[in-house]
Amino acid sequence: ARDWPLPRITLGELMAAFGSRSYGLLIVLFAIPNLLPIYIPGLSPIFGVPLAIVALQLALGQPMPWLPGVLTRRSLRREDLQKIAIAAQPWLRRVEYFLKPRPSALTRRAGERAIGAYCFFLALLVIVPLPLTNGPPSLACAIMAIGLIEEDTLTVLAGMVVGVFSTVLALSVIGGVAWLALAALQALFGS
Repeated sequence: ARDWPLPRITLGELMAAFGSRSYGLLIVLFAIPNLLPIYIPGLSPIFGVPLAIVALQLALGQPMPWLPGVLTRRSLRREDLQKIAIAAQPWLRRVEYFLKPRPSALTRRAGERAIGAYCFFLALLVIVPLPLTNGPPSLACAIMAIGLIEEDTLTVLAGMVVGVFSTVLALSVIGGVAWLALAALQALFGS
């Protein structure tokens, strides 16, 4: 960000700078807001829908992600991006300690498509506006995306494991809410 010649950086310019790795960048970007330790009603679809769109494009094998102009024209001040980068450096250093390029079939084209399909499924869970259906699937997507960016198979696998646990948790919450709703309807209208 420090070397960027203009005062503002758009999401489209970031995507262009990341090139083929912009899928990972976008998945992380749209997953992070749902990792907040508090539940904010209505937030999950705002970031879950673009997360699903990007993941679906990866699953379909599009060479580069596409987002509507209204999103790609969104910009940050260069100074704000620098502040974010500086604040994230201690966390990134800790994460980079574990990340190493460990390419495998998962980090190649067909593997990326499978990860895109899995992230798409998880993003559908993120969109559900219930507590505990947003954060864990978003975390799984972010971990897999970081693994894709770094071509680290172990990180991708860790994200997949988190995805399995988050799927069980989210589906349990959704099933529980559905069961309570059916029980309430049955009590209201009789058996």
